Amino acid sequence: MADLVRIVNEDTFYYYGTSVSERTIRKDIAYMMDSEGYSAPIIKGMDGHRAYYYYNTPDYSIMNLPMSQEEMNQLSDTVKMLSRFKGLPDCSWMEEVLVRFEDTFQLTETPKGIVSFAQNPYLKGMKYFSLLFEYIVNKTVLHITYHKYRKPSNIREIHPYQLRQYNNRWFLIGYEPCMSDKLPVVTVPLDRIDFIECAQDIIYQEYRGIDLDEYFNQVVGVSINIGAKSEKIYIKAFYPAAAYIESKPIHGSQKILENNDDSIIFEYNLIPNYEFETILLTYLDECEILKPIYFRQKMHKRAAKILEFNL
Repeated sequence: MADLVRIVNEDTFYYYGTSVSERTIRKDIAYMMDSEGYSAPIIKGMDGHRAYYYYNTPDYSIMNLPMSQEEMNQLSDTVKMLSRFKGLPDCSWMEEVLVRFEDTFQLTETPKGIVSFAQNPYLKGMKYFSLLFEYIVNKTVLHITYHKYRKPSNIREIHPYQLRQYNNRWFLIGYEPCMSDKLPVVTVPLDRIDFIECAQDIIYQEYRGIDLDEYFNQVVGVSINIGAKSEKIYIKAFYPAAAYIESKPIHGSQKILENNDDSIIFEYNLIPNYEFETILLTYLDECEILKPIYFRQKMHKRAAKILEFNL
């Protein structure tokens, strides 16, 4: 018990600046063992007058348990309450969220598997998601052990601002002092993070730049080029690519300038970046970049590399 109290208090003081008593930990253990709690297989062993606590299976964790019936009922009630907002302006996002909840947790009698959502269950780094969320809320400076492909890990000081998803990957947006002369904010993929710890005695730097949502509305994906400005790009897409692009816009600024029998001319007002180029590459066998000329030439070079590597 002394070991448990010490280890628990090391973490609670480190993260929350507080501590808990032995009495609290004993009550928590009792709750974990109770059928109203987790029915955890905790065994109490004695060595003289000292008691030791351990799970009867080393890999047991309450984090791996399915939801209890009470939790299922609470979640079901929450979904029913949120369903009342379906159809209201600015709540269209809720349609997908509610269906995802109902399908994932089987909250209705609808047969499982009718709806399938795109996800990557093998994505690394998601174990840090909830932790990073708390750090952003609490404005905590972080030391992140980060690795690039085929390069040694290094420790980066990050002042976290936002979690953002793109193409089934999650990214941390934050301020990095050593990069501040080049980038006001940096993008850190969660799947490149090896370890996170709180930085001590470092003052959190509030974000002072352009609104992050406003900036990312000007780009496709998460690549940051703060100094660049939005510009208009025109492409002529032939069918069937034209139909795909029309039904699934590449960017929110997409407009149709001409709708012809064999093609559609699209206009975009955005900051060109790597993600935008990559999406266009998937259509370029049925598209023509009209202008600007420099962008047309840049895409020509990327297409030339494809031929170079694949001939």
